[in-house]
Amino acid sequence: MGFIFFFGILSGTIIIIILGSIWLCTSYSAKKKGLVNGATRRELEQIQRDISQLRTAIAELKEQIADLNIMTRNSL
Repeated sequence: MGFIFFFGILSGTIIIIILGSIWLCTSYSAKKKGLVNGATRRELEQIQRDISQLRTAIAELKEQIADLNIMTRNSL
């Protein structure tokens, strides 16, 4: 009975050490790549800026198309 108890504690300790090492390596790798808290927020802010620029470009294109439409109607 004592051997099974000792083997259970030893196995549990080894599993905890292995899983802890994997977790530490994974979190370090993610941090090194920049995948930390706030990275998603920065990416979201960049996407929102890109969308804003696209909306501005679309509005300018609509104005140019309207001007082109007016010029073509006048030339007919």
